[in-house]
Amino acid sequence: MLTKDPVNLNYPPLFEQPHNEPENSEPVVTFSYLSRAQLCKLPKVLQRQLQDNLFGALDKHQAARLRDDTRCQYWAKDKEWKKVPYSVFKQASTRLAVYPKQTQAPTNYSGAVNNGSITSSQTALQNNTFINNTVMTPSTSAFINSQSAAQNSPQFINQQSYNQKPKKAAQPIQQHAPAVRIYKPELNSTMLLKASHTVRQNFTTHVLSAAETVEQLAQQYTGYKNANLIYDYNLGYSERKPAKAGTSLTVPNGWKLNIEGSCSNSRSVVIQWQGPTSGQITLQLEKKRPDEVSFWQHYAEVKPGLYNVTVTASGATDTTTFTVEQPTLAYEIELLDEAGEPQANMGYKIRLRNGHIITGQLDQNGYANVSGPDFENAKVSFFELDSEDWSIGKV
Repeated sequence: MLTKDPVNLNYPPLFEQPHNEPENSEPVVTFSYLSRAQLCKLPKVLQRQLQDNLFGALDKHQAARLRDDTRCQYWAKDKEWKKVPYSVFKQASTRLAVYPKQTQAPTNYSGAVNNGSITSSQTALQNNTFINNTVMTPSTSAFINSQSAAQNSPQFINQQSYNQKPKKAAQPIQQHAPAVRIYKPELNSTMLLKASHTVRQNFTTHVLSAAETVEQLAQQYTGYKNANLIYDYNLGYSERKPAKAGTSLTVPNGWKLNIEGSCSNSRSVVIQWQGPTSGQITLQLEKKRPDEVSFWQHYAEVKPGLYNVTVTASGATDTTTFTVEQPTLAYEIELLDEAGEPQANMGYKIRLRNGHIITGQLDQNGYANVSGPDFENAKVSFFELDSEDWSIGKV
């Protein structure tokens, strides 16, 4: 429709975009948490990138949003971990997407060909002319001189702009403080001297002399005069084929307790323990990256009593205190007939788990109380009664 209204020629066209549109800012990325178990399942190269804080893990929504960003890496595991495109990543069952934590947007140049020369869009000359007879230099350190290109002269690097390149400030040397921690035994805990994942039997070697017998050796090391307690650890010898003088025998000699923990930024740890037994040992560790954790452990000989353990690693210290106890089990034996009358002076036999047999006699009330450190899963029987003649009653 034609009108007589004046036309505002200064009003911008409807679909015209502004010339100086700001560049897109960096995407806002939220990183996900990875547990230690998940981190250990990843390939070594990916573990180093995550532990050095160069990359962070993304959830599936962040991974889909950043699928067009070339800086985003997609990893998937079929038989082994490998880097894959997003189309393969989204179909994988075991996968991980990572994104750099410190990114720098690349400088975009929209080149325009003019007489065989390239002119940056950031320094585009107006109408291929010069303003005030000067060349508009871009912010980059090196560029192709447009003036010489227009004159078909050889291209060269602007040396003045190259010399004015800002120098990077010297990065301060980051100090990594050593750290050490004791995991086991826990502070103020009680450790029982019986076979477990933290306590194991200690063994030593004994050369049998001509004045010794294997029964005496068993009495010395186990407290029971039973040769089978020695022969059980020495194949080829038994009561039918006894060991001769000069034979080197393996004998049980106390217990060992596991002391374990971790440290970082140190190549060695010094373990000291004090109590009924005491000692010190230095463990050498493998070289690790800064702040990477190293694990250590040592089995120390212990006896019942109170212990104090101190671990030192390059100046860092951790301590723990615990108690070692000898477990003792008690058996109360009471023999009654069908009428409930006590059976006095009956002989009994207790077979321990290690094969040792203890014998005794009930008192006039048909009662006996026995205890010891090795009474776990012991079996009781009576000399004058067959196994079918008696049974265990309710307590």
